[in-house]
Amino acid sequence: MLFGRPDTFGSRHSARIYLEEDHLAAIHGQRRDATIHVIRDPFSLKQIPVVYYNAKFGVPPLPTDQNVLAQWRTKELQAVTEYQLRNRGVKLDGAQLEGFLRGDWIAIVPAHDDEGQAGNPDQGVVVGTLRTALYAHCVRANRVLQMAKFRSERDKNPRTQMDSTFRDQLKSSELAEVERIFREASDLYKSPDVSDGERNVDSRHVYEDGTRVGKWFGMTPLAIRSQAAAEIHSYEQIYGPFSYQAVADRELPLIDALRRAHLRALTVHRIARKAAKQVAKGKPVRPDTGARMAFGEEFDLNLWGCFIVALYGGINPAALYGEFESLTDLFDLAGWFGYFARGDHEVLPPEIAVTLVDCLSSSPRFGVTEADVGDLEKIYREIRYLTDLLVGEADLRGAAEQAITTRTSVKVSPLYYSVVLTPMIKKKAAKPDGAKTRLDPRFKVGKGYEGVTLSVDYENLPQMTKGEKLSVWRFRPLLW
Repeated sequence: MLFGRPDTFGSRHSARIYLEEDHLAAIHGQRRDATIHVIRDPFSLKQIPVVYYNAKFGVPPLPTDQNVLAQWRTKELQAVTEYQLRNRGVKLDGAQLEGFLRGDWIAIVPAHDDEGQAGNPDQGVVVGTLRTALYAHCVRANRVLQMAKFRSERDKNPRTQMDSTFRDQLKSSELAEVERIFREASDLYKSPDVSDGERNVDSRHVYEDGTRVGKWFGMTPLAIRSQAAAEIHSYEQIYGPFSYQAVADRELPLIDALRRAHLRALTVHRIARKAAKQVAKGKPVRPDTGARMAFGEEFDLNLWGCFIVALYGGINPAALYGEFESLTDLFDLAGWFGYFARGDHEVLPPEIAVTLVDCLSSSPRFGVTEADVGDLEKIYREIRYLTDLLVGEADLRGAAEQAITTRTSVKVSPLYYSVVLTPMIKKKAAKPDGAKTRLDPRFKVGKGYEGVTLSVDYENLPQMTKGEKLSVWRFRPLLW
């Protein structure tokens, strides 16, 4: 989109440029100039600089200093929110972020006056984000599968001695399963631009000390194991009989998808870095650069895999898989759900709200090839599931409509789940992952936005004793 009036929501369904002309006019009247914050990326081979501006304000008026724009023969302008900048891997310092929030531009330009035509300016940050997400999820999957196996063994043989020693022995076998998935993805991807050291697998990749887990989830591995136990208890009551295989079928493919995207990001970043150095020396970009960028397509992710990467990996995979570039708004929504579930972003931007309402409608409007229709329908079902699980459809739809109407970000209240655990051992609260812990059958799983909300089985309520204390676990879901 160039200067002038942007497409409106009525004529184009992109969530990034739905602003109306009257709104732009009002904003232009408030601001007479725009400051441009230039970020020079040494790895960019993109001939056209990417200029981001705050979608809340619309296209800013031309800056007074026309020479700033004249040095760029052409420009690609994109309206984004603060969240979308983050999802594209763009890091801002304090002054740049403050400027962006008041309507300044953020321009990503090559560090060299090159003529390169391939590459993405954000790959370095994308690699780091995916690495953190991947390793954190490896640790999480190990802990979650351990608790799922523990629950499964109890079902198969109730007489089995269920103690913490037995539970902890299960960890090594579950770790081996996570490592196997990690290794298979690593062995499959044979790009020559990824070094053996980056592709080789050892236990350090899949069993961390909790640093990345804490950064990504805000929880320690032990806390994740405890929450997984509580969520397994809750799942049984809400959805039906527990299945270890169902947990494994959900957890292990995440590792596969995140690892493939991580290797893809490493490949693209390595090629772009080498080519940029050649351009800096006055040499042209090699003719085979484009082909090298597309290396390993037969091993890469399909549409569903890209959605998973956006949801659990915190980046927009359109930066890595150009064939899905038209679905960047859909991936932005997936990324928002992921950040919201981790408690890392609790406001709904209007541009994300547009896509959300579209996906919750009876006839969503994203177009894909015939081969991807099945994946797209699966994505729509997952979005509805996440909506109900994390917020509730009525409440999230209401927040989305408010964000669209007011053109401002709206705070969304997360849905909390509460369970009563038993037994109370020596007047101490039961731990969710304790060997003998069960869900108290007198209370149903409670859902609410504030405090502890419990549903009571009134037929069994008289079983409570006078002065009895309850052991309550309250959480926001990560597993389901």
